[in-house]
Amino acid sequence: MFTSAFAQIKESSDSLASSLDRHISAYISTIPLNKDSLINASEKLIDAGNKNNLSSYIAGRLFTIFRDTRIMGLEGVAIHIAEKYFLNGALIPPEGLSLLDIQVYTEFNKNSLIGMQAPDLEMPDIKGNWVSLRSNLGSQYTVLLFFDDKCPVCKVEMPQIYKLSDSLKTEGLNVFAVYTSPDESSMMKYINDNFKELPDNWIFASDPSYSTDFQRLYNVIKTPRILLIDKRGKIAGRDLNSKALKELITKLNEQEKELDNQIKSFATAYLEAADYKDSSSVYESFRSLFERVVNHEDKEVYRTLFSFIFEELLYSEEYKRREASAIIAENFIIPYSHYWESLSYPSEWVPSMVKRVKANKIGEQFPVLNLYNSKGRVVTLGETSARYTLIYFTDPGCSACKLYTEVLKSNYKFLKRAGVKITAVIPVGRRSELKAYKRDNNLKWEVLSPGDDGLASIFKTYEAERVPSAVLLDEGGRIIAKTLDFATIKDIIK
Repeated sequence: MFTSAFAQIKESSDSLASSLDRHISAYISTIPLNKDSLINASEKLIDAGNKNNLSSYIAGRLFTIFRDTRIMGLEGVAIHIAEKYFLNGALIPPEGLSLLDIQVYTEFNKNSLIGMQAPDLEMPDIKGNWVSLRSNLGSQYTVLLFFDDKCPVCKVEMPQIYKLSDSLKTEGLNVFAVYTSPDESSMMKYINDNFKELPDNWIFASDPSYSTDFQRLYNVIKTPRILLIDKRGKIAGRDLNSKALKELITKLNEQEKELDNQIKSFATAYLEAADYKDSSSVYESFRSLFERVVNHEDKEVYRTLFSFIFEELLYSEEYKRREASAIIAENFIIPYSHYWESLSYPSEWVPSMVKRVKANKIGEQFPVLNLYNSKGRVVTLGETSARYTLIYFTDPGCSACKLYTEVLKSNYKFLKRAGVKITAVIPVGRRSELKAYKRDNNLKWEVLSPGDDGLASIFKTYEAERVPSAVLLDEGGRIIAKTLDFATIKDIIK
């Protein structure tokens, strides 16, 4: 294609430059609009031109196209061409394009391209405290805003960005606003004049000595300069205005939701196909999946996939699946805590849930916990001297729980003769409500709850999310069954 194109140029009556420009534009228009594809296509064009001593012109033309592009993210193609062909001396810039221009553009843009880790900025805020961009990223996005009090466009854009940030504050959007002039008193006046009160998801900072080199790092040659940084600290958008910023956030949120749904749909199907026969079967079922996703540079797919798998198994109604959650955690989550954005998830919460799964296994000693009864007295759940203890977790508003309670009531005499002590536990019950609940339902057994301040402890100790659920203990307090099926319970206690 390239050879014939250059042959046509020689035979054309048009000027060489205009003909070549048309061929370059026509070819580039057939390439998908993503940086890697365009870099590959550009290199092919430049290399083809070498046969006709046209590489310099082609490289210069392509550099100009992508330098001046209005499509966000394609500036990286211009940077690639500059570094591969001009700045290392491989090609001499063509007429009309100076090496200095290329150097300046590259130096001011190469650090803040789409997909790059945003360079950190450390500078004092308006109270004189040192703050860093990296330490103040929003849980979802951060708007990095460079502004000046004398900038007319800033006066238009700032209220719009404030409005957007206020509407998305609860969704994890922060703003890191950098004042670009050295006069801090002017900055304070601007803030006081334009903000009735400081938004708690905004940080105003300045660098009067220009020690951070923010102008070069973020190409701040005019204001406002607006970039969007994602929760991983990567640049998701640049050269934005308030309207484009809002559209980009909406688009990224939609893409994230779609990806999240795709991952969870895949994981759900994978969970159904997995083998839960024993621990080695569970491990082998998920090992290959783990190896495929964990090696990706972006660990978000791994985190989303394995957190979903772990929690689906953890809260499953099937006992074998709940046991499998511990295997998933110990092999594919806890050892890889460095891949997680929040260390508390793989290092604290997941291990606590693994401990809970193991403590609630059949054959284990039932974990004891102090709860309150309907008289307000402390009772230790799990301490028993009865032949059997049937503990069931329930909720007053749950229709299935009401049915199960009626089954127990109708069989109460049989259970009592068999030496079974019944205890009901309302995980989210208030102490003040227990007495009325026991009276209204005419219950002859103890009803317990953790009280208003003990909610977290009961879910940390017991698998109490699903109601109704039941556990049968032997005389020594060991778990001998985890079932709601009354026929099974009757068979055990005969």
